Amino acid sequence: MGTFNILFVLGVVISTHLHVVAAQGVFDVTDPKYGAVGDGKKDDTQVTTAGIPKLVVPKGKTFYVGPTSFMGPCKAKNVTFELGGTIVAPQNPSAWDTAKGGSGTWIVFNGVTGLLVNGGGVFDGRGQGWWEKSCHQNRHLNAPGCTKIQPAAVNFWGTNGGAFRDITVTNSPMFHITLLKLEGFEVYNVKINSPEGSPNTDGIHTQDVKQVTIADSQFRGGDDCVSIGDRSSFVYVRNCHCGPGHGVSIGSLGKGGKNADVEEIHVERIEFVGTMFGARIKTYKGGKGYCRKISYKNSNFTNVMNPIFIDQFYLDVGVSDTSNAVSAVSISDVTFEGLTGTTDVKVPAAITLKCSEAVPCTGIKMNNINLTPAVPGTKLTTNCTNAKGAILGKVEPAVTGLISSA
Repeated sequence: MGTFNILFVLGVVISTHLHVVAAQGVFDVTDPKYGAVGDGKKDDTQVTTAGIPKLVVPKGKTFYVGPTSFMGPCKAKNVTFELGGTIVAPQNPSAWDTAKGGSGTWIVFNGVTGLLVNGGGVFDGRGQGWWEKSCHQNRHLNAPGCTKIQPAAVNFWGTNGGAFRDITVTNSPMFHITLLKLEGFEVYNVKINSPEGSPNTDGIHTQDVKQVTIADSQFRGGDDCVSIGDRSSFVYVRNCHCGPGHGVSIGSLGKGGKNADVEEIHVERIEFVGTMFGARIKTYKGGKGYCRKISYKNSNFTNVMNPIFIDQFYLDVGVSDTSNAVSAVSISDVTFEGLTGTTDVKVPAAITLKCSEAVPCTGIKMNNINLTPAVPGTKLTTNCTNAKGAILGKVEPAVTGLISSA
């Protein structure tokens, strides 16, 4: 199966095979001139067109596509990929291994400024075979031949001014959507849907981005609903459903002593349902840099194990100094406000602020928080170490150990 390398030039799509020209500005890939069948069996990877700024994948058909790259830059100011039908990935991981493009990604949009991907269709990564091989599964942690990296399904790299709307991404081998090295990107009305036990299947992961909005979307998977990676700033997540999954997380940051640079991340009006975490910041011991100007506001938790969680000791792997007196990513100016709901009784610490002695968390602000046990009669507690800040209004359960920074 060949890799699908596509280049947008002057609104042109050119692949390595079947150089077909479309005279109109909109084309249907099932037109006999382009060769796509859409039966879910024939490899439709090599469909080729030129001279068009809009690609339409029609409803009611399923297209089998291998690792594929849509490459810019484009002279056309706007390019649309309208997915009405379903695009499916190779089902067997061995098919990925023989693909020229390798196994790191499935669908990539790279350097296409002004790109709109919409249409109500589905990207199905068919990741079951990858999950079974994943080293992230406990039974495979030391198994020979297990895979540490699986393909990320839909990837936007350098797609400044782009948007991803009204699409479902399901059963990704690893991350469902990645946003990398871009500025000014919008995600609206997207549905992420994978089993709760699928390993490392973050809904959306950002890295090296600025001015990103993620809104009005649903996340159901086996890892973070949204994970905010290094060099992310001015990221807004709002009006979303999260669960099952691991919450809306910043990090992990500072792995291997690396420098982190994250600021202005604002999360609000999230419905967390049955998640392992809710509002979470996670950094490795020994990291450097900063994570600052963060807010989690006006959200609800239903049967969530760890509704509010800051952890400056994430995993604690590969750090020779196991004491508390080592460097850490600085966490500062973090607001938790208007957070209510129920906590799973398996973890009675509803609020955890586990910060470093060397680089304490500072500027933690807590206001109008009301967390109760999912099972009435259970006593909830808090766990707070090396955190400085202020209680601005009612917080239940009461946070003990927060050092006043006033």
